[in-house]
Amino acid sequence: MALAAIGLITSLFVAIGVRGALVAEERNRFENRVASAVGDVRRAIDRRVAADRAALDRTCAADPIVDRALVAAKARADIEKLSPSDSELARLEVAAVQARAAVAAGVNALGAALGSEEVWIVDARDGFVLAAPKSSRAVVGTKDPRRLKLAMERGTAVRRGNAAALVSRCAREERGEAVVVATFRKLDRAFFDRIAEEVRGIRILETGDAPHRDEAVRSFTLPTVSFDDVEPGVPAAALELRVGVSGVALASAIARIDQVIVVATLISIAFGAFVGFAVARRLVSPLGALASEARKVAEGTAAPVEVRGRDEVAELAIAFNAMIEDLETTRRRLHAAERVAAWREAARRIAHEIKNPLAPIRASIETLRRLRAREDPAFDGYFDEATSTVLQEVRRVTSIVDEFSRYARIAPPRPAEVDPVEVARHVVGLFQNADASTGGEVGSAVSAINQANDPQPRLSLVASPSGGIRADREQLVQVLVNLVKNALEATRPKDGKPAGHVRVEVEPAGPEAVRFVVRDDGPGVDPAVLSRLFEPYASTKQGGTGLGLAIAQRIAVEHGGAIAYARGPKGGAVFRLILPRKGPKEPVSDSVTPRPNAAAT
Repeated sequence: MALAAIGLITSLFVAIGVRGALVAEERNRFENRVASAVGDVRRAIDRRVAADRAALDRTCAADPIVDRALVAAKARADIEKLSPSDSELARLEVAAVQARAAVAAGVNALGAALGSEEVWIVDARDGFVLAAPKSSRAVVGTKDPRRLKLAMERGTAVRRGNAAALVSRCAREERGEAVVVATFRKLDRAFFDRIAEEVRGIRILETGDAPHRDEAVRSFTLPTVSFDDVEPGVPAAALELRVGVSGVALASAIARIDQVIVVATLISIAFGAFVGFAVARRLVSPLGALASEARKVAEGTAAPVEVRGRDEVAELAIAFNAMIEDLETTRRRLHAAERVAAWREAARRIAHEIKNPLAPIRASIETLRRLRAREDPAFDGYFDEATSTVLQEVRRVTSIVDEFSRYARIAPPRPAEVDPVEVARHVVGLFQNADASTGGEVGSAVSAINQANDPQPRLSLVASPSGGIRADREQLVQVLVNLVKNALEATRPKDGKPAGHVRVEVEPAGPEAVRFVVRDDGPGVDPAVLSRLFEPYASTKQGGTGLGLAIAQRIAVEHGGAIAYARGPKGGAVFRLILPRKGPKEPVSDSVTPRPNAAAT
């Protein structure tokens, strides 16, 4: 995964860099295309203007309409020179009117021949309008300095309010008189469409047109004069034409670049992942086997792993195998040391317990020997007392030895399917119905209670349906009998107080376990004993061996469960025994007491 990630990151950086360079190149190429298209449009307009001027120059040189305009201009000049009483005045006026009529009649044909929407002919001397289009016939025969100004200024375009047109001019002079001919070609959609036919892939935007989404718009200006002299003396602003070039080709090129980059990146990632997984499999496979065996170390079932190659992984495998051998040796030694320590502690404790009864036995026998040696009359009276003491202490030693033997000889659990509620009901029934003469452990407990002339404490069972569990029924009964017996003894009447109550509870502890609870309202466990409550010979009861709870804990642990003590909310002792439903994992043959499950506790 790391190698694949490195390949992915590297490929992405390379792809981003390559894409940036390719896209920048395409954008630069597109900008050049736009600039070239704008230049082509400008040159096309210039060609159209040049063609119009050339045609107009030919017209000025030989067209009869222009000749008639010169005649009219000459006649006007001659009329102005004559006095009102001159006999030639009438003839010249008639000639001037006839010439102007001929010009006005032929100006439309002249415009059609030149391909212009408007044709103006003015007298170059004073701006007298000799000919105008139909829409401006009212100004014919008047002086209009604006037309003369238009004729004299240099410019390619003419502004007419919100409209514009291309202008072409020519002048014709004969015998001291001159006329100026100006033609106008409207800059409208039809004209722009004709330009777009010449320059492919462009669109000229009129005023108010909005560019398309993928369209790049550039503008250029034409030298301009104003047809409507709104502000005299102020030059007209240059006419700006906007040219739009479609960016579809650029978007398509960028899309192709992205497609190629994505495909190349995916191939690179796939190749990197394949190589990475191949290398990782070769490296990680031994590590996986090593990790699998390492997880078994705590269970003691780890086995040496196969050593392949001579790299660092092989060195690690060699070190692991050596560690496994060392751990196995250490485990055997520790196991032996624990067994020795356990038996040493058991021997020390049982020696201590046996040493206490030996003192009164020794004292009684020595006293008997002294009385016998001096033939003391008190011998017979003391004999019964001494022998009774000796027998009592011998029984005590025998009880200690029997308890220890039973603790040492606890057999591995033989699990079978049992009903926890039935087992608890059986144990409660033993204490409620048993008689001292029945013998056995339960009978002995009841006998001890009856011999003390104590009434039987109240004992109850609260059980919830808990399902079956796998457990050794006899050992489970032994644990519950021990807990109930201790609770009954703790709740005996004392110092005038009535007997307490003992309650046995059985309930599910989640889906995987069952909980047994033995509660009493006695004095509880002495805090001084809590830290070693479940250790052998940890007892505060007079005459107790201190092995009952140790045996109970060992049985619980060997079943995979736990036993714990807690003080009740209102006093008393609460012992909880939790056993898993699946029972013990495997029989325990070791005579050393297993360690309790801290997590379960």
